[in-house]
Amino acid sequence: MPMPLQLKLPPWRHLLSYRLAGPLAVSLAALVIATTELGNRASTTVNADRDASVESRLTVMRARRSVLQMESAQRGYTLTGRPEYREPFDRTVSQTADLVQSLRKVAEQSPRQRAALTELVDAVRTKVSEVSELVRLYESGERNRAVALMLTDIGREQMERINDLADQVLLEEEQAYAGASAQRDRVRLWSRVTLYSLALLSVVVAFAIQRVVGQRDRERARHLVEIDRERTRLEDEVERRTRDLSDLARHLQTVREDERSHLARELHDELGGLLTAAKLDVTLMRKRLSGTSPELVERITHLTQSLDAGIALKRRIIEDLRPSSLANLGLQKTLEFLCADFAKRADIKVEASIAELDLSDDRELAIYRIVQEALTNIAKYAKAKSVRVSLRLLDGQALVEVRDDGVGFDPTRMREGAHGLSGMRFRVQSFGGAWQLQSAPGQGTLVQAHIPLQEMPGDEDSPGAGTA
Repeated sequence: MPMPLQLKLPPWRHLLSYRLAGPLAVSLAALVIATTELGNRASTTVNADRDASVESRLTVMRARRSVLQMESAQRGYTLTGRPEYREPFDRTVSQTADLVQSLRKVAEQSPRQRAALTELVDAVRTKVSEVSELVRLYESGERNRAVALMLTDIGREQMERINDLADQVLLEEEQAYAGASAQRDRVRLWSRVTLYSLALLSVVVAFAIQRVVGQRDRERARHLVEIDRERTRLEDEVERRTRDLSDLARHLQTVREDERSHLARELHDELGGLLTAAKLDVTLMRKRLSGTSPELVERITHLTQSLDAGIALKRRIIEDLRPSSLANLGLQKTLEFLCADFAKRADIKVEASIAELDLSDDRELAIYRIVQEALTNIAKYAKAKSVRVSLRLLDGQALVEVRDDGVGFDPTRMREGAHGLSGMRFRVQSFGGAWQLQSAPGQGTLVQAHIPLQEMPGDEDSPGAGTA
């Protein structure tokens, strides 16, 4: 009885290292992720503040420039009356209205500058109303009044107010931008220092884990060597037992064929002689009693028929046990007779396509047994209406096919005790061939066997080899 494989576990003094390696790696990964995430969030916030500051400054500068362009276009139009100044005026008024809406949005998003921006929005709207009123007065015919208003300080005062508010907003936004930039630099420095610290810690942990993994790999290598040694021993044992079982199976097949041959000879010599002698005696008795009682003659005639039926049955049994037609007529005629007899007894249409092949005696017997077993299974289980049996040469091998149109079955759920199919497969494999079974419920069954024509190593021990 082989001893079971004993795998050595790691020594207890190394268990601490194994237990710490995983948590250390997880903790380090968590620290890296946390540091990266915090740095990203801080950078995102700082960048958002910088972007908001830049957007505020750009919007204020665009608004101031638009107001200046609007006032310049208004002055040119009211002083000269030339229409080429009117189109720039209308365009800048429209742009200024859009910029006012942008300033309102910036004010809503910037609590720090909300008051100044709101006041700037009011100043710009007032300026737009002022220049629009001057243009209206000019176009309504009150040119002198429009020029008089334009020459007053009201426009200058409103423009100075806009400039003062814009400068205030820009100054505060520049300070905010500088503060955000400084904060960004601090975040970058903090993130860099943290990541460098974690990188150093990673190197230390990596060396520790490498040491643990190296020790574990050495232990695993020892375990694999022991497993490989045990597997090799088991494979050798399985191969030896498989070889023994194969030899035993070949021997049983050979013994079976020998027993069949012996029984066929006994039936032919002993029972055949007895039946033949009995038939001769009955024939003589019938001749001598031909003039006697008709009832006795009828009995003698019935006895003669019974003896003929017994002799025919004996001949059929002998042919099933050991077909003498293989030696006398060859495999082609024997299979044709087998198919014809099966069609007559089972009342099933059989189409036989048998080619003449040059095969050894043991291969001919194996093919005959395969076809015989397949037909027997069809008669018992298939409920078929037609059967096709073929034997032909394909790629240097004898191809045997038996196909029926019966009820079929699931090959993965074969019934217990179905040894006929296993016997067919073993016969084919013993010659180095291939055996296939194709079937499905309601789709019939196909038995297919490929048997090499040439002798293969081990054929001398194959079933039926050397039998009488």
